[in-house]
Amino acid sequence: MNSANMAEEMLHSQRGGSNIITSSIVPVFNHPTTHRNGQARVAMLNLVSETLPLDEAARLEMKSLSTKTPVSVLQELLSRRGTTPKYELVQIEGAVHEPTFRYRVTVADVVDPLVSAMGTGRSKKDAKHTAAKAVLDKLIGVSAEANAETSITNNICEMQSIQDTQGNYGEEKILNNPIGSLQEMCMSRHWPPPKYTMEGEAGLPHERQFTIVCSMLKYRLMGQGKSKKLAKRQAAHKMWQTLRDVTEQTLPPGVVDNEIVERNANVIVPYLNLKDSKISTLTTPHSLKVSQFHKNLRSSTGLKLSELQNTCFNDGVVNLVQFLQEIATEQQFEVTYVDIEEKSSSGKCQCLVQLSTLPVAVCYGSGITSKDAQASAAQNALEYLKIMTKN
Repeated sequence: MNSANMAEEMLHSQRGGSNIITSSIVPVFNHPTTHRNGQARVAMLNLVSETLPLDEAARLEMKSLSTKTPVSVLQELLSRRGTTPKYELVQIEGAVHEPTFRYRVTVADVVDPLVSAMGTGRSKKDAKHTAAKAVLDKLIGVSAEANAETSITNNICEMQSIQDTQGNYGEEKILNNPIGSLQEMCMSRHWPPPKYTMEGEAGLPHERQFTIVCSMLKYRLMGQGKSKKLAKRQAAHKMWQTLRDVTEQTLPPGVVDNEIVERNANVIVPYLNLKDSKISTLTTPHSLKVSQFHKNLRSSTGLKLSELQNTCFNDGVVNLVQFLQEIATEQQFEVTYVDIEEKSSSGKCQCLVQLSTLPVAVCYGSGITSKDAQASAAQNALEYLKIMTKN
């Protein structure tokens, strides 16, 4: 009896309630609950699997495929031997909206020479499972001829399915990045960029079908897919296929110019009303009031205002916020700070300070903290007042 059969006999004896083997290896098997029995069976399987040769252990693990995925079985098999399988995405082929993924999985360290196999699928997950199953088959000694025959059969079925769902679309040249390729084509030919619009969404929540239209020049082509991204890629690919052999000589006269004019018009429309809008300007009475305010401020007397001209703001000695408030109280205008929630491009806090002078003055400041930003704004306001009151 080989090791794998012995392991099966041991497990069979345990399931039948025999305590001869289980009591000598894992005493917990005598526990009456189903949960404990399940844990004990897993412990027994792990223990036996670690002591078996790799091919026999793989054959034993394969019996659990009905409850586990090939990826899980391969992972558990190798992790008990201190290694893990290596998965590598080899190729993405097929139509843009229905790609086929090809993965290679390699098992090294525990076998010499290393064992590897390929697997394909409509998703990366399916491709990994197919590759893992192929490696497990190799480890347990399934003949290469059987694997090859199964692989050929699966590939024929996949190709037939792809042709049924795609028609001749899969026969055309497939682009890795159709959206970027179409954009580059437009730039190189000085054409306006394509416009993508969402046209529809249908299907059950777990099987959505999106429709996106790509519009450009005189063409309007539709793409569909299980996601907006796939639908957009298909629409871009169709547009690229349509325009790759098109030149300005083959287009009707004025098509490119007309589209540029139309798009520019759409951009300009929201701003047309500004041309006829009336913006209040500084009238003569207001101008006189502003001038008078500045004269009064320049000629006004006050201890804090006089101190302003001789104060250095960069030595860190002066409390800038407090100093500005003291001047405002003395000259009878209000100071209001407005903290900006959004950080600056350099990641600093931002703040505006408003002085209820005539005209109203607004100064900006930034700093590491909100307090620092207020101090910076206050300093700029003080610099403004120093200029306005300098004789």
